[in-house]
Amino acid sequence: MQTKQQQRAEFALNKISTLKIDKETANFYAGAPTMILTNGLGQTMAFLLTKKDKERKLFDILKEWLTANKNPLAPLKDKKNAQFLQAFNELPIAKYTEAQTEALRILEWIKRYAKAFEVKDEKTREKDNVGN
Repeated sequence: MQTKQQQRAEFALNKISTLKIDKETANFYAGAPTMILTNGLGQTMAFLLTKKDKERKLFDILKEWLTANKNPLAPLKDKKNAQFLQAFNELPIAKYTEAQTEALRILEWIKRYAKAFEVKDEKTREKDNVGN
């Protein structure tokens, strides 16, 4: 049986390993916890939903994890994105806080794997290989 931390790591690895992560995306994912701590999870999720590419993908990953079985927002799993945000914003503060904490925990793994799988440009690769 896996611990919750192992489940988070496995989920994040499965999601990130299928994406092409450039430096900008890796940096964006690394900054996502700060966005949540500054603006709150609800506002961050709304912001992510309004964007495209890396932001929208992060929204989808977070929504999928937070609505997975036994996670804080599991009852919202089948809601469309607009309904999800509406229902999310109507949560009792204890559930909202639980969801925000869980989002921060999964983001730790997402940002680790994003940095690990970051596709480096030619200059960065050459710099990393100096002296090897």
